[in-house]
Order: sequence, then structure tokens, then C-alpha cells
Amino acid sequence: MRAFQTIFTLLLFSWATMLLAAPIAVTSISGDVPVDPLAESWQKAPTQDVIILPQQMAMPALATASVDKLTVQALSDGKNIAWRVTWADATADFNVDTQRFSDAVALEFPLGENAAPMMGHKGAKVQILYWKGLWQKDQDVGFQDVQDLYPNYWSDLYWFADGEHPYRIPEDFQNPAAQQWFIAKQAGNPMSMFSRSQPAEELVAEGWGTLTHQDNSVTLSKGVWQNGQWQVVFARPLTTDDPNDHQFKDKGQVAFALWLGDKGNVGGKKHWSSWVEYQLQ
Repeated sequence: MRAFQTIFTLLLFSWATMLLAAPIAVTSISGDVPVDPLAESWQKAPTQDVIILPQQMAMPALATASVDKLTVQALSDGKNIAWRVTWADATADFNVDTQRFSDAVALEFPLGENAAPMMGHKGAKVQILYWKGLWQKDQDVGFQDVQDLYPNYWSDLYWFADGEHPYRIPEDFQNPAAQQWFIAKQAGNPMSMFSRSQPAEELVAEGWGTLTHQDNSVTLSKGVWQNGQWQVVFARPLTTDDPNDHQFKDKGQVAFALWLGDKGNVGGKKHWSSWVEYQLQ
């Protein structure tokens, strides 16, 4: 009975959000859309708050919300679209460890008609653009290795590594024989890449448990934390040749998800929103 009540409440929230929220205005600009969250162009874009709730539909669930809204802006130059998502966060969480998690935020777009905002559903996929604080730090200051969390860490042996202790990834593991010991990387796991061109990835899903990495990502992203808040930008073309990409038209839908690392948010322990309409102007 409690599960039914939860589902009914969340569906009611979803419908109410769709009916009451004004469309996010995607403002047209003459220059290129900015990837920098601090770019002056964002001053021209109206802001809109989007209500978010703790995810309690699937395990592991988030018991209580730590933040109740995101502030969203969007710009388009006629060829590309950029979204800036801002939220209050007293701490910037980058590195991960046991019981230590990274801040993260995601945008979701429907690929199928009437796709559910909770990761889509069978026969109705969604595309997700996912930014992570850890990947941003990798971009800003270099790949975050064990030594960055534990400066006095010591290992007595790394097979075929070059250089001297303390060995660092990836600089001291260029030898192909040394890389054989990174099993996840050798298996092609995208989460185990030593370097990224962007701090965000693209994914598709068709319901819970189906989240899949997209190899051909065209999303540019950047996040900046200052004065107790995160500002994260996602920029990408309005249209692409990839059938697994959302193609932006004059209007459409977008949903949001948020993870606060210092609150133990990870995986399904997240904040989420229902679909919100957007309108290109």
C-alpha cells in the first residue's frame, strides 16, 4: 500500500509540475553559446526555478532532500544550445573514496513519445547528459589519483611502471605491459578512462537498470563552484545524425537530476524533477 501511495504521489507531482511550471525560455543570442558558466552571455538569459524531490521510486532511495530546487537558464545561437544549471551547495565535492562521493548533475531528454521522466520506460528511451565534479577536477588540475587523497600513500610494486615512487596515473603507465594490469580500462569500461576531453558524458536509458554509455559524445561542459553554489553548463548541437540523440525543435521537454556528494548522494540516492517544457525563442 505504501509503495502504491508513493507512486501515486510522484505521478501527481509529475503532472502538477508539467501543468504549473512555465516553459524554460531558450533565449536566442547572436554569438556562440558559452560553455563557461561565468560568461557574460548568461546575464541575458532569464532564470527559472525547477522543483526537485528525493528519488523514492527505486532502491537505493534518498530518504530526504537536501535541496528543493535548481535554477535553470538556456541559450541558443541557432546551431547549438547551452543549459546552465545552478544550485546551492555549501561544499564542493570532487574526489571519491569509501563513503565519499562527488557532486553531480544531469539533464534528461525524451527520445520516445510519452517517455517516463524516471529514466524512461520500455519502448520509450531517454538521453541523459551527466556532469560529475570528479571529472571537472580531472580537467582543471589533472587526473585524481590515490596520492591526491592520501599524499603519504605507498605501494611497494607496480608491474612494468616507469619512473619512481610514488607512481602516478597515467604518466608512469605508458608501457602497454603496465596497462594490462588496469583490468577495467582494458575491458573498455568508460568509467575507467585515464583522460577525458570533457567532464560530462552522454547516456541512454529505457527504464531503471538500463543506463548505457554513448561513445560518440558531442556535449561540451564545464562546472564552477564559488560563493556556496555550483554553476554547470552543458552545450551541444541542436541536431545531430545520431538516432540516440535528442533533436531540439522549437519546443520540447527536459528533466533534471542532482547528487550532493557530502550528503551521501550516489546512484539512485539523488534528487530528481519531472518533465519541464522548454521553448526556443
